[in-house]
Amino acid sequence: MKMIKLTENKKKILVLSCMVVLLIVAGTLSIVLNLNAGKNNDSSLDGTQSTFFSELQSDRELRKNEQIALLDAIINNDNSTKEAIANAEAEKLAIVSNIKTEMALEAMIKSKGFENVAVMIGNEKINVFVDKAELLDEENAAICSIIMEQTKFTIADIIINPTLSAK
Repeated sequence: MKMIKLTENKKKILVLSCMVVLLIVAGTLSIVLNLNAGKNNDSSLDGTQSTFFSELQSDRELRKNEQIALLDAIINNDNSTKEAIANAEAEKLAIVSNIKTEMALEAMIKSKGFENVAVMIGNEKINVFVDKAELLDEENAAICSIIMEQTKFTIADIIINPTLSAK
């Protein structure tokens, strides 16, 4: 059996092809999950709001999965430098940590009476989407308190976005 030797360009093409396939699979899964989420919405909730939060969370998950797939490609590439691999591993750990923190924050904020919540952690800011047209000062303070207790973010870094339109 003859072993096939790949040139550096062919290796890069192969890696990029694999990443494209992963992106297509992730996109397909996102569409399927969005369709299933639409079918399983609680009828007592406003369908538009449930869809908004489902899509927001699915998009967030898809983006993070794409980032992780790209980082895995760097980590698993034989041509990657040790520094590039170390940076990719550190970034991957940060993404996983953010996912855990986002989920925990969402659960804590929901415990304050919000039915739908989505938290998105960025490098310098944290966005919180809640299912109310307007928030009382006490509700804003409760959300900010939870975030500041659980993360490194200060009040200036927290952006709270009420999403329901006034009826």
